[in-house]
Amino acid sequence: MTGVEAAIGFSDLPPLARRPVLVVVIGVVLVVVLAVLSVGVGSTWIAPAQIWAALSGDGPATAQTHIVVGLRLPRTLIAIVAGGMLALAGTVLQSATRNDLADPSLVGVSGGAVLAVVATLFFTGWDAVPAPWSTLLAFAGGIGASALIWLLSWSEGSPRSARLVLDGVLISAVLSALVSVLLILDGALFGTVLRWVVGSLNGRVWQDWAALWPVAVVAVPLGLLIARLLDALWLGDEVAAATGVRPVTARGAALAVATLLTAGAVSVVGAIGFIGLVAPHIARLLVGERPARVLLPAVLVGGALLVGADLLAQTLSLLMPASEVGGRTALPAGAVTAIVGGPVLFTLLARRTR
Repeated sequence: MTGVEAAIGFSDLPPLARRPVLVVVIGVVLVVVLAVLSVGVGSTWIAPAQIWAALSGDGPATAQTHIVVGLRLPRTLIAIVAGGMLALAGTVLQSATRNDLADPSLVGVSGGAVLAVVATLFFTGWDAVPAPWSTLLAFAGGIGASALIWLLSWSEGSPRSARLVLDGVLISAVLSALVSVLLILDGALFGTVLRWVVGSLNGRVWQDWAALWPVAVVAVPLGLLIARLLDALWLGDEVAAATGVRPVTARGAALAVATLLTAGAVSVVGAIGFIGLVAPHIARLLVGERPARVLLPAVLVGGALLVGADLLAQTLSLLMPASEVGGRTALPAGAVTAIVGGPVLFTLLARRTR
């Protein structure tokens, strides 16, 4: 038993927390099942056997092969990885700030990313920003907004947790207001930037995956490797200092990693909310409070949540009547997470405060 486990009481952990490998295995299985369903569901249903044939290259190339490999597989992979990145960012933020309501959007990345894309379209008059540039613009805007919040919250050599959350809420609100002003001044932009404002996986292809995975390969391992620092910060700055961890340095590293994770995800899927807020809570119900135990399960929960939200969005879109002009409306996954996330979060918080 480690010192941290002794501090929180190992006997108080949920039953599954004493079998962390089982939790991870269950999470992986759930993600795989949802991924198969996500690839199969659409205007054309594709059975698991046909999906396997398309992925393994058995038999000649068909229309189903193109649908699976060219269209649905990148969308599903992006959902899994982006959801995991947002969940990991939320876990890192909540642990570093010791605030269960901390969310990736609080570091300004989502608002900054959306504003960068909308402002570019507004001032250039372009109909759309090319995919590589839109991703780079969103990433740069998110990092810039996050840096501003860090500077505002800096006090006595470190970003203060309470001030960070407050400044994050205020700056995010200002960024959202600026986006609204630009959309009011040029209403034609709304349809173009909808996926950035709400968050969506519609139309995500291999080019978007190519923009996401390099950030994920760097940021996700970093988020997992700072587990010891997060454990120390979670116990308080005085305890962290007593164990040889510098709270200022550790919190700065945690915020940097959370920003990188959020910026990478938002730059591809837009401002999808609630994943980074809810996923850590679900993971804690399974494995307990200790951040080091929560990180990997939270990644799996986040991936499952976003794949599930996109799957529900696709299913609801298929049930909607098709218009004679525009066809069937494609519901964005961000709308589903916003509608479902609120009640789920309320239930989780109510259960945790009993």
